[in-house]
Amino acid sequence: MHGTIIRNLSVLKVSDGDTLQVNLNGTRTTLRLALLDTEEVRNVSPTKPKTNAGRLASLWAKDFFNTDENGIPHESTLVDIEFDTNHSVEECLIRHRGNYGRLLCYVHKDGVHYNLEAIKTGWSPHFVKYGRSRLYHEEFLKAEAHAQAHRQGVWDPSINADGPTRPYDILLPWWALRDSQVQEHRRSESPTLSVRLDYEKILSAAENNKKIEVLCDLQNPPQNKPSGALLPCGGKEIKQFFLWIPERSSPEGTLLLQLLSTRYTGHKRNYVIASGNAILYRDMPEIVLTDITQLSDPVGPQPVIDTPSRLDTPTMIPAI
Repeated sequence: MHGTIIRNLSVLKVSDGDTLQVNLNGTRTTLRLALLDTEEVRNVSPTKPKTNAGRLASLWAKDFFNTDENGIPHESTLVDIEFDTNHSVEECLIRHRGNYGRLLCYVHKDGVHYNLEAIKTGWSPHFVKYGRSRLYHEEFLKAEAHAQAHRQGVWDPSINADGPTRPYDILLPWWALRDSQVQEHRRSESPTLSVRLDYEKILSAAENNKKIEVLCDLQNPPQNKPSGALLPCGGKEIKQFFLWIPERSSPEGTLLLQLLSTRYTGHKRNYVIASGNAILYRDMPEIVLTDITQLSDPVGPQPVIDTPSRLDTPTMIPAI
């Protein structure tokens, strides 16, 4: 099975191990390579520092795509991009975008699956923080196991021995927990909306003050405001969506904040389904939370278990 593919795009620049720019329909378009999270070539945040592994991953990517040290191709380099679903090209260009508007995809060059190769060589862990691959999950698992067994890339302790590194002993279990929540949502047949996939529907509901259920990604703690607490749970720059807790010191507000900090935010589940009337505040959609029953975990379809009748129950014979 393959996803929707767009062929023969010219590489314009390789930024680092998991980001590059291509010419898509005459427009410079940034790709964020799905299931990859190579280490950094510059200090992004205290939890994502510049590392030697990030520098080496960037050099490896530039060699793979035949560019100079600045990431500019020496000659025309063509790639195919593949999305993780088989929707139409037009729909994929809308659906498969990350928090910063970059296209999320796989890249193939000369028949080689770059995302898979980056994990197999150890320059990226298997990054399931936003959900596993629908198409290549088993292949990615095997690729990461290969890199770990051979202590390649980030799995080689000597690579970052003299500098900062990333705490994969914490990150890998956390990503796996988040992935399990995404899987439950994917299996569910409920009308729950996704901030990333269904943003226009969320906006429409907010404009009409309709009740909806929204799958929210709550990584960060609530932001305390004079009159309440605000939780951003959509795109960081695009598709912004918020949960608003008025009167955070009230009994209801206290319970909500305690539930969020204990169960959802930080290195916990993160994904939560919030239900309530959607409203617009300063042209941004949000749901007002006043009760803990408005929050629930993603739950997939429950298996049907046949209860045997008395006649179907096997006779228990005592052991001798």
